Amino acid sequence: MKIRQAEDPKRLWRERWGNLSGNRKKSPDSGKTVWLHAVSVGEVNAVEKFVQELLERDRDLDVFLTTVTPTGQRIAKKMEGPRIRVAYFPFDISFVVRRFLDEIQPVAVVLAETEIWPNLLIEVKRRNIPVGVVNARLSERSFKRYRAAGFLLSGLWKKIDFVLAQTREDARRFRELGVFEKSVREMGNMKFDQVELERGKSLSPDLIRERFGVNGEDLVLIAGSTHPGEEKILADVFLELRKRFPALKMIVAPRHIERSGRLLKDLSTGSCRIVLASRKPVPGSFDVLVLDQLGILKELYQIADLVFMGGSLVPHGGQNPVEAARFARAVMHGPHVFNFNMIYRELGQGGGAFLVREPGDLKAMSEKFLSDPALRREAGVKANQIVNRLKGASKCQAEWVLMFLASRMASERKKTDGKSQELFSAGGRGEMP
Repeated sequence: MKIRQAEDPKRLWRERWGNLSGNRKKSPDSGKTVWLHAVSVGEVNAVEKFVQELLERDRDLDVFLTTVTPTGQRIAKKMEGPRIRVAYFPFDISFVVRRFLDEIQPVAVVLAETEIWPNLLIEVKRRNIPVGVVNARLSERSFKRYRAAGFLLSGLWKKIDFVLAQTREDARRFRELGVFEKSVREMGNMKFDQVELERGKSLSPDLIRERFGVNGEDLVLIAGSTHPGEEKILADVFLELRKRFPALKMIVAPRHIERSGRLLKDLSTGSCRIVLASRKPVPGSFDVLVLDQLGILKELYQIADLVFMGGSLVPHGGQNPVEAARFARAVMHGPHVFNFNMIYRELGQGGGAFLVREPGDLKAMSEKFLSDPALRREAGVKANQIVNRLKGASKCQAEWVLMFLASRMASERKKTDGKSQELFSAGGRGEMP
């Protein structure tokens, strides 16, 4: 977590220690509160449609959304409203968690993807608050790591009331770690629903080209969500491609934008003009554009002729290709996509994503697409069709959570009514209950 990235570092520290300001505390007139935790940008974007579905289906519900990272917090703040409060996630320390729970008083705690916090799980179960995981995923690497620590974590997995997994493999891994068999269900990936969520909100391609200094005749390679070690490979391939395609421009979007200034220096060469996007470039002023602004990349994909998705040439696990696919853009990626196996498998089998194992593969594949506009259009259409076919997980998971909560509350009321009847009967006989 980079404290200096926070818009309000004092608020970050205050909330991480469990101290919420007045407008974030549970108010007397607010409804049932579901505490939803999404670590960073990717998880926040993934649960946005899920939150909409929850609030539309239960008018008495509100959502308390937390993130760990400042970048995730900025995206989450855009969702804030009368029924959505946003704050930083508390440190997983017992007294801090207790203070936080006292402030928001949730009827349930819902964790996005893979977030296992021991003290949080212990405290919510002590208070009889149900806790579950939505859009749950567990890579083989994480599974092995958790299993290696089995003697420390075995009891925690049984405290989870439900796991709504993205894939059959994810569901199996959660069960094998110790989550009760009947508590785990395979229910798809919410990230596919970003396609539907963003439809109609996007800027026009012409406006985007004007804003970022791209001519209509330029060819554009977008390297999205790149990680250290990848940008130098991409720059070398780009320079080779320019020999055959002189109109080619490259937009590099580092996964962590605080690296953009450093990239400007690292990638600078005498034969390549590099500028930051925030400097308002004009057409013809650059060869490589380095993105240093949040929330822009998903708009830029619609002006791409080629897309390479980062975090995949290095063993990071890949990045989400759905934002590119929603604009009918095919995706090239490296071999390390274990965090998004199902998405890349579906796109790859359907002809919408393409594996490049080394720089030579990346150059050859790029040349193939750049020289054949019809081929890249066809691949992009396939990518978009696949993503559209796999939508709907947000609605399914929201409906399931609401049914679970309704059943749980009915069960709790029945127990309470039963105890009240016992007290009444015992009092009538002059006995102690």
